[in-house]
Amino acid sequence: MLRTFDIILITVMLAAATVTYKIKYDAEKRMAEIRTLQRKIDFEKDTITLLKADWSLLTQPNRLQKLVEVYQSELDLAPIDAKQIGSLNDIPERPADEIENIISGSDELLAAIKKTDEIKTGSVRQGQ
Repeated sequence: MLRTFDIILITVMLAAATVTYKIKYDAEKRMAEIRTLQRKIDFEKDTITLLKADWSLLTQPNRLQKLVEVYQSELDLAPIDAKQIGSLNDIPERPADEIENIISGSDELLAAIKKTDEIKTGSVRQGQ
């Protein structure tokens, strides 16, 4: 009887040791993946910062002015006149029939929106 109990305990200890080792190995593997992803994220952040710096250098007004002067004949650019800048009053009004088409189309759009609002996804709580 004592021998059978000892064999059962040894088997349980071996199983527990195996499970513990597997859990430890999986955790170390996940930590290595996390470190790799963190390095990639840091690299991408550095790249974004570098690209923002490059963009700010490329869009400096002095640099753009020099490029305009160099390529003036090819671009055929001219300074903006004050009369080119308009106001809301300068925009012509739409004809009434176009407005009616827009309004009638909005009823269909509102019906479609209401229909999609009735679909319950579980991610939105009612009454909040």
